[in-house]
Parts: sequence; structure tokens; C-alpha cells
Amino acid sequence: MVSQVVGSLLFVMLINQTPTTPPAADTLFPVEKWQYAVKGRRDPFVPLIGTDLSPGGKASHLSVENLTLIGILWGDRGYYALVKDGVNQGYILKRGDRVVGGKVSEIRRDGVMFELTQAGVVTKYELRLQEKERR
Repeated sequence: MVSQVVGSLLFVMLINQTPTTPPAADTLFPVEKWQYAVKGRRDPFVPLIGTDLSPGGKASHLSVENLTLIGILWGDRGYYALVKDGVNQGYILKRGDRVVGGKVSEIRRDGVMFELTQAGVVTKYELRLQEKERR
């Protein structure tokens, strides 16, 4: 009987969820987004301890000092940078993505440029591909 009640509650929760707008055309891998109907409950899809996420879903907690540029992808939709952080977690960045204190300003075939703002002063920081990684 308890399993029937739990199953009914899960079914009602799934019915109350509705898809939102279609995915943006500028994403590399389109992802369908869902709107969770809170109705006084905690959203189970929001982490309890926080990593600040930008609207595009990319982690904005990346510090450029800890990033290593692995590769650059390019095609019809532009350039994408493949980076990894200090704990070897991989990320795909595109122009405009947020990082700690700034954003990705430009991606070229040989490197990535960041614009960092600290105390009102804008600084440019560049990560370049190492010669052995260029092919």
C-alpha cells in the first residue's frame, strides 16, 4: 500500500512538470530544459551546497589560474575551448561564458582570451595551446 502511494505521488510530480522553451541554437549540444512546479516544496534538482551556475548551464566558478587548455573545437557555430581545472574536471567554454571575475572574450585556433575585472580594472588573460597539443 505504501508503494502505491509513493508511486502515485511520483506520477503526480512528473505530470506537473512541463517543458519550457526549446534549446538555444548557439549551444553545442542542445539540452531540453524542464520547469519544476515547486508548490511549496524544495526543488530536488537544485544542489544543497552551492556552485554558482550561469544561465547557460556552464559553471561560473572556474578560476583562470587553475585552467589548462586542452584543445580548441571550431565549426559552423564558432569556436569552443576544451579546458580542465585543477582536479582534472573537463569543461567546454564558448565566447561569453562566465569565469571567476570575468568572462571568455575570444577563442582562436591557438588560444583563449579572458577579460577579468578586479576593482574596476579590466585585465586580459590568455591561455595558449602548447606546441605538443597543436595538430
